[in-house]
Amino acid sequence: MTPTLEDVEQLVGLPADGDATVIGDTWGFPSLLEIFQNNLMLDLNAFKSLKAGGAENLLSLKKLKEHYAYKLEKVLSDGTAATAKKKKGLTARSAAHAYILYVLGSFLFPMKKGTDVSARYFDLFGKDKLAKKWLWGSTVLAHMYYNLGAASRDDGRQFACCTALLEVIPYSFM
Repeated sequence: MTPTLEDVEQLVGLPADGDATVIGDTWGFPSLLEIFQNNLMLDLNAFKSLKAGGAENLLSLKKLKEHYAYKLEKVLSDGTAATAKKKKGLTARSAAHAYILYVLGSFLFPMKKGTDVSARYFDLFGKDKLAKKWLWGSTVLAHMYYNLGAASRDDGRQFACCTALLEVIPYSFM
């Protein structure tokens, strides 16, 4: 059985209608750092510490999770909201963006290694794009089909996609 947009909408809860989730723009280091600072409220040193190895614009999911877990633990041990505001890099918005980035990289659009996420997804959090209703369902489905096609080649050894769709589809219509 082939997963469809309706399956994605029902099983994962992502909309099958809306604006296309296209990430454009130029992605030089200065623009990437600016969008990183605007979304996570962190500086260049934090970017370097969260960056995954290699030349690409990838952030380590493990480092991202550990960074925010540490900051939240410090705030909870202090126990006041005023303390949270004093701690740089910890606002409700930055924690929400980090969480969304983590979900995108670990569940919806995982990479083959499963350890990194592209910082380009921050482009979808821009002020001019917050009011849009994104077409996440078709994006997840396209990502899944692309990776299944890549995995079916002679040199393909593994695939990366929203595996919940592949696990549930055969049983959803019995």
